[in-house]
Formats: sequence, C-alpha cells, structure tokens
Amino acid sequence: MKRRPLHLYRPGNVIALAMVATVGACSVTRANVFDSPPSPASDRAGERAYSDDILPEEILRRGNKDPTAYDLIQRLRPRWLLPRGQNSFTHPGSEYPVVYIDEIRHGTLMTLRQIPPSHIRRVEFIGTADATTRWGTGHRAGVINIVTGR
Repeated sequence: MKRRPLHLYRPGNVIALAMVATVGACSVTRANVFDSPPSPASDRAGERAYSDDILPEEILRRGNKDPTAYDLIQRLRPRWLLPRGQNSFTHPGSEYPVVYIDEIRHGTLMTLRQIPPSHIRRVEFIGTADATTRWGTGHRAGVINIVTGR
C-alpha cells in the first residue's frame, strides 16, 4: 500500500484549519458589556490627568505658590505647553499653543509669564478643531484660554 503525501491545501484541511483559527479567536477573553467602565486616569490630587480645564478649586487646593500662569500650567498640565509636531508640508516647524485671555488673542506662551494666578478664574485648553471653529485658522497647536472673570 502506497502512502499519499499530506497536502495542506486540500479542501478538508483548509476548512479544518479555518475552524481551529476561528475557535482560537473566539476563546480570547472579552470585557463584559455590563461591566462598570474603567475609572479615569488621575494624578495625585484626584483630578483627571488629561482634563481640558484647570478649575478654581484645583488652583486653590494646590496653593498659590506659582508666581505666574505659566508656572501654574507647567505644574498642573505640562502637556499643554509642549510643541505640536509638523502638521503640514508648508509649515515644517513645530507649533506651540496660542494664548487667549477672556477669548481675546494675546500672543505666545510668554504671555503666560505676565499673568499672576490670583487673577485666574479658570484655564482651558481648546484643541485645534475647536479653536479653528471659534477663531478661524492659525491655531494648529490649539489654544490656552485664560478666563479671568473680569
């Protein structure tokens, strides 16, 4: 009796291999849709680490040891001050967020060094898309809006 060589590409073998792969893929554990959602990331003070606002409670709770708004943001939300990468071929350099005070454009991040935290009611970071919708083009890295409440 002659033995025929094993061919992997026979229709029966292909179907069996597909069934094994399907069963293996189904056995991966998945989260139950009824499970509670994961808790948001938090920093040491119990606030969300990537919040788009710095609220007065957070400024007061952490004390008034920051001499300027720049120092306050550097301590609480340092990612806001980072440059954003190249967004197009026509503008090869990185961009920094534009600073607004009470929704009026005031300039670069150096403007934050002239604002004492005692004048700040709230600080908000507005992403590129929302900033472009509010104020037009020219906000490729977003906006840091200082709300003074005056």
